[in-house]
Amino acid sequence: YLFRGKRTDYKVWVYGYLIGNNVIVGEVVDFDDDYFNTEFWYKVDPETVGQFTGLTDKNGTKVFEGGIIKAPSGRLYVVIWSTWIHDEKRNKFLTDRYEFTGWCISKDGINPRDTLDCETLEGEVIGNIYDNHEPIKP
Repeated sequence: YLFRGKRTDYKVWVYGYLIGNNVIVGEVVDFDDDYFNTEFWYKVDPETVGQFTGLTDKNGTKVFEGGIIKAPSGRLYVVIWSTWIHDEKRNKFLTDRYEFTGWCISKDGINPRDTLDCETLEGEVIGNIYDNHEPIKP
């Protein structure tokens, strides 16, 4: 599973695999029976850690938890949680079936959604809740 988080030292995003709740590491580049070495490892702010949903927007940008997506209708969606659906028969996660929840921000206000609709995937990622500090307006 791919994650992202903001480094605690330089406050930039890193992408990789989550170890514990505050370390993201890259690919394993060397190993033997006694040790292993990763491409990189960084401490990250656990408040900024988000998992890749397995989905991309209309431009191919990866959608992570905490992402803000602007749909063609002008509505904004904030992804707050995601999961892939597990196929018990084949014992694998289905990358083409997913559920994710979030808020829909429209002129009517902020509405929690159990599952975000397909309009979300026709939109584009315009930011995230960690970098966009000003109020989100539709």
